[in-house]
Amino acid sequence: MSTSSLIQNAMSDNLAFSLMARLHVILRRQNGRVTDIEYMRVNPGYCRSILDMALELPNQDLHDICQKLDEIYFGEDGLFVTPPPSDPLINRLVARKQVSKTGLLVNNRLDDSAMTNIPTMPAPVLDHNAMVDQTYIGRLR
Repeated sequence: MSTSSLIQNAMSDNLAFSLMARLHVILRRQNGRVTDIEYMRVNPGYCRSILDMALELPNQDLHDICQKLDEIYFGEDGLFVTPPPSDPLINRLVARKQVSKTGLLVNNRLDDSAMTNIPTMPAPVLDHNAMVDQTYIGRLR
């Protein structure tokens, strides 16, 4: 994904957030309906159902907002249509290298022999005084 498309997606997301805020205010004032803007940003099903519900109401401002949000989220290059950018390759390689050093992941597969070689340590048994000592706030000073 190019830098310009990332910038365009960020601008579209900001515009969508402001439109959803307007949609939320209008629905709350006219119908008493409260919407979750953050959830609407990440869940296409919830977004679609709120837009459909708002389109059924006789308010031209709502219809205009819904049309714009539909284009931003579900249009040809919409935010729900375009897959999110993946992690940069260098981050994925570093993570894979760190995990493979522990012996747990080799070539994207769990190494069962490494799992059996991990020593298990018994959990320490703490008496009540030791637990109080660990949680006492004066110990932190």
